[in-house]
Amino acid sequence: MSTLVQLPGVEIPYLRLPEPGLLFTGRAARLEAVAAERGGDPFLGFLGRLAGAQRAATAAVPGFTPPRAPGRPVDRDALAADPALGAVLRALLVALPADGLPDAAAEAVRGLRDAAPDALRRIAGGVLAGASRPEDLAAATFVGAALQVLATVRAARLDPSTVARVEGGCPVCGSPPVAGVVQGDDRLRYLTCSLCAAEWHLPRIRCAGCQATAGLAYHHLENDPGARAETCAACQGYVKLFDLEKRPGSEPFADDAATLALDLLLGEAGHGRVGPNLFLPVAG
Repeated sequence: MSTLVQLPGVEIPYLRLPEPGLLFTGRAARLEAVAAERGGDPFLGFLGRLAGAQRAATAAVPGFTPPRAPGRPVDRDALAADPALGAVLRALLVALPADGLPDAAAEAVRGLRDAAPDALRRIAGGVLAGASRPEDLAAATFVGAALQVLATVRAARLDPSTVARVEGGCPVCGSPPVAGVVQGDDRLRYLTCSLCAAEWHLPRIRCAGCQATAGLAYHHLENDPGARAETCAACQGYVKLFDLEKRPGSEPFADDAATLALDLLLGEAGHGRVGPNLFLPVAG
């Protein structure tokens, strides 16, 4: 589903809402494929199984009536206390294969199964703020995955014609992008929301963080074709871009997790991510 931006003689879809079943199935397949390409990378393999559990957990999301008030239709700040989050998380943990989990992840799963609502709300709030407590980091990966399921299914249920065009952040929930893709045919760039996976069109010569149109530079690693990062001199932020012509099958969350060496390079140069990957929580 999409809304259109009218340009002289051209119709560019501005917003593309997710299809949760296809999205999470494709994400899991991409992670498993990249893990196999790297000799069975255990971390990417674990994320692939987690994405598969996200697909199963979509059935636990209850009905959703979008608010009638102006503004973005999915309230990201309210998700930490949303009564549906606990049910989605439980469904995700049930669907997640227990075999082969890293020790810290297995311990986190056991703790989350018995987590009190206040503890879940605290962990979810840290994920959404991008500042998890150090002791919550292992659990935050699973809570972040559940938050994605909840937000993605709700985004999918919207009428795209009712979602307004905005200048910064996701037009559905206001979250920053995890990464972007450059399409192989028309070379348009779409950014993907780090929370609800909605995609929105952003012209290629514009910062995904502060919207600046000058001082942009591009960085890549020689041995990783089709993956580069756009940095901004104004805000010192960066966003990764995956070129579908040079990197067929790219999926923003999966390919972001598979290109952490690029993050290290940019971090050493003083740049910070515009938006998080909720599979990779950070301490605050």
